[in-house]
Parts: sequence; structure tokens; C-alpha cells
Amino acid sequence: MAAWCLQQPNDADGQARPAATAIVQFSPASRQAAPALTGHLLDNSAFRLAEWRGSVVVINFWASWCAPCGDEAPDLQAVAEATAGLGVRVLGVNVNDDRDAARKFVDSYRLTYPSLFDPAGEIPLTFPAISPRTLPNTVVLDQAGNVAAVAQRKVTRTELEATVRALAVTE
Repeated sequence: MAAWCLQQPNDADGQARPAATAIVQFSPASRQAAPALTGHLLDNSAFRLAEWRGSVVVINFWASWCAPCGDEAPDLQAVAEATAGLGVRVLGVNVNDDRDAARKFVDSYRLTYPSLFDPAGEIPLTFPAISPRTLPNTVVLDQAGNVAAVAQRKVTRTELEATVRALAVTE
């Protein structure tokens, strides 16, 4: 499973090299509707993304065995807390994982936002804007439910918070 986890690329000397900006933003005219996302959260309660329409939504695809997913978890939690007053919602999607391991991950990072449980890894396949075979991935939806931004690597609090604040304030 860990082969799916996107690691920092190395240069010829084996040293980690800085990655390009993680978040790719789409103009309002080029945004596509997000798929109708439904499922069960880690606590087994039902979830429907349509109920969050009208909010900017951050969807983060992660797994407990993915080291970069753990690296970015505190930043995602910080963004969730810092932007809640703007109506921003954060949703995790736990893929190709074991429910107990996923719950331990959530507890260890003290994540307060909900996470869908997707043990078969089917949900990422419904989002054409991301690579379903790498983790982590983050998709940001505008208030109309369209894909406004995508990150196909670990995000930082600074870049993600700037993206979601701009969407929450201007849209």
C-alpha cells in the first residue's frame, strides 16, 4: 500500500528537492461539478456532500499508512479551525485502510473534522481532477459544489488556508 503514498522527489544526489506549489486553482468558468459524494463516516454515520452545498469544502484523501498524510494532518486541522467562522468545511476521505487504524490516526492527530471510510479506494476514482493512485490528494470545492482547486501532494496550512479564504470571501 505505501507505494501509493507520494513522497518528496529527490535530485540526482538523493537530496529532497522542493516541490512546486501544491495547489492548482481553476477559473470559475472552467470548474467542473464535484461528484455526488455519499458514504459512511468512520463513526458509521451516513454522509452526503450535497448537505454541505453553500460552503467552501476541503476534501482530503488520506490513509493511516501514508507518512505525508500524517505530516499534513495538523495543517488540515489548523485550516479547519481557522476557517470555520467563514463557513469552510473539511472532510477527510480515508482510503484503502483499516477502520481501526484510521480511527487511531484521527485520534493521534486530534482531528475534529469528519472522515469518510472508503476501504476499497473507490471515491478517488470519481474525482477526475486528481490521481486516484497517489496520496495525499486535496480537492477544494466552491460554494456551488464545483472543483475550484486541487493539490496532488501534501499541502501546507499557509497555501491551503490562503486558497480557501479567497474562495470563502470572494464567492
